[in-house]
Amino acid sequence: MTDHVTVPVRLEQVACDLCGADDAEPLLDLDDILAGTTPDRFRLVRCRRCGLRYLNPRPVAEELARFYPEDYAPFTRRGIAARVRDWQRRRDVASLWRYLGPPARVLDVGCGTGDLLRAIRDRGNPEVLGIEPSPQAVRIARERWDLDVRQGDLHTVQLPAASVDAVLLSHVIEHLPSPSATLAEITRVLRPGGALILWLPNAASWAARFWRENWIGYDVPRHLYAFTPATLGALLARHGFTVTEIRHEWLGLEWSWGLRLWARRRWGRGRLDRAFAAFHPALTALLTPFSAAAALTGHAGRILVVAHRTGECSARDLDKLMATGRQ
Repeated sequence: MTDHVTVPVRLEQVACDLCGADDAEPLLDLDDILAGTTPDRFRLVRCRRCGLRYLNPRPVAEELARFYPEDYAPFTRRGIAARVRDWQRRRDVASLWRYLGPPARVLDVGCGTGDLLRAIRDRGNPEVLGIEPSPQAVRIARERWDLDVRQGDLHTVQLPAASVDAVLLSHVIEHLPSPSATLAEITRVLRPGGALILWLPNAASWAARFWRENWIGYDVPRHLYAFTPATLGALLARHGFTVTEIRHEWLGLEWSWGLRLWARRRWGRGRLDRAFAAFHPALTALLTPFSAAAALTGHAGRILVVAHRTGECSARDLDKLMATGRQ
């Protein structure tokens, strides 16, 4: 368990990153029940114009690093959880190989410790590059896997225009202070026709609707946005991308974590919470039928989205996409 940050979090008001409107309705008041890095509560709102969900007010950019401690789960997974995640990565890489195989140059933005890049290299493509803001994660990627990972973000690294063939955002876009600004830079560095592949939580999922403030996909204050397929599609279209495929993940992770967080909120981090942690893999397997049913109907808690850089979206088509997001 991470100790609470006792210094008050500095907050800022923001407008919608998709349409620019400053007209949002409150949806949920959320707290950091997952990692426990702060006792502060945060409000999730929904833009009345386009439907985008985001935190408002939210931590200022200078505050964000403090919510990613050294024991942040994606950097420290071990045991069964690490093996399952590695199996998922390698399965995804195999199924996406037409975009990731040689001679493609692959860029992973927010690559963490480089595990996805390692899976691509191990399958046969050494032309991989990562960008990651965490010094700890960069060190692990370089020393453990000998990967070319550069510290910073896409704007500070300044890659040449049209220099990569595929860009990966694996559970990253929901963390970005401005997904729109990052996508604009991705459009610059990605060659025309290149692929953008995203993994992210689905705020239109059954799990999100059922678990509400206990849904792991909200994970405040690390997740600043909660996308639905409609709002993500509208944002991608604004930057010249066309969504060509959406896959719904069937593993029951959203449901097992929902149950754990519900119990944690009710009874705290005591013996029951430790028991849930010990039996989490079995709990995930037990609850996978719920997630599989959601996936079959297009409402899974996690999705994989493939988009291609195809050119500007017309204003009329964009208005249609944003209207869909409001529904």
